[in-house]
Amino acid sequence: MVVVDEETAADAVAEIETPFPLRKIEPEDADVIEGEINEVADEGDGDGDEHHEKTFFQHVRFWFNTAAIIAAIGAYPAMVVASSDVGDHNVGGAANRADWTAPWVGGVSALMEKHFNELGWANDAPAWSPMARLTAKPAYQAAMAASLGDFTRLTSAQAIAADRADPDLEAASRLISPASTGIQLQAARDALINYDRRLRRRDVSSVSTQSQVSEQLGLVSSWAAASQEEIAASARSVGGNPIDEDATRAVYAAKGRAIVAYTIIDSLQWPETPAAAKAREAALETWKSATQFHPLIVLNGDPDGSLFGNHAASMGFLIGQAQKATDAFLATTAPVAVAQPSAQVQPVAPTMAGPASGAAK
Repeated sequence: MVVVDEETAADAVAEIETPFPLRKIEPEDADVIEGEINEVADEGDGDGDEHHEKTFFQHVRFWFNTAAIIAAIGAYPAMVVASSDVGDHNVGGAANRADWTAPWVGGVSALMEKHFNELGWANDAPAWSPMARLTAKPAYQAAMAASLGDFTRLTSAQAIAADRADPDLEAASRLISPASTGIQLQAARDALINYDRRLRRRDVSSVSTQSQVSEQLGLVSSWAAASQEEIAASARSVGGNPIDEDATRAVYAAKGRAIVAYTIIDSLQWPETPAAAKAREAALETWKSATQFHPLIVLNGDPDGSLFGNHAASMGFLIGQAQKATDAFLATTAPVAVAQPSAQVQPVAPTMAGPASGAAK
């Protein structure tokens, strides 16, 4: 017989009816991070509907500000490039010979006016201007003004010797110098124009004698010699910095003299012989080549260097060719002035035949 303990069974039932304790499950780290990322993503998706693309005016303002910043950064370099122009790209007849009694006055006046009106005169540039801090243009204009002053003074001296002194020509010869300002150049230009007008009113012939032409060509040849000396002096610094200021000054001073030489030879009276005309064209061509020599940066490296060349040496060669052609042109004019009187005097004074024949040899 089995005896069942009722109390014990009741107690067991009571224990079973008691609910099981619930365990709290803590979230893992990976789940938390994933939840945060999902929340951010969800928030982003919600805000995307509120943002809009930039308007046209916002784009315009952005590009305008960008352009203003670029312009402010590049303004000074651009002014340096613009101020470096010396007008050596188009070299040709600056004046119409038919408009002037003395054609050289037209060429010289046009050359000066181009610089103080269009290109700007370096001596007048303010201290903050890029032109005042350049190396090439001041050297170019100083040499050009010195050559113009030399020729004007020579012409004035020749006029005085021929008893045709002119106050305007003398005034212009005093005003033109390497230290001249733009106002002085303008006054010299006006004085030369008045001189030419006076020649036309008085119907004075502006044809130069052979001796005067020889003196003028001799002066032009001396400019080539001066350029050669400066270039030779700059060659002493070869081996140092390939971008040398002395070489830059020497090259551009030679270019300044070359443009004046070309202008003067182009405005001289027409040669009387075919040989002289051919020599004149050769001289013009060589001086034009020297004038148009325009390296981007003047280098003063080794003449036979593979990386850095020597522009001063190249300019020296061009100036040497110009001097040689000018001397050849001078040789075609000088004998004419000597041969004609000797041919006339020889029948009267036979004693002069010896020197004349010796000169011919």
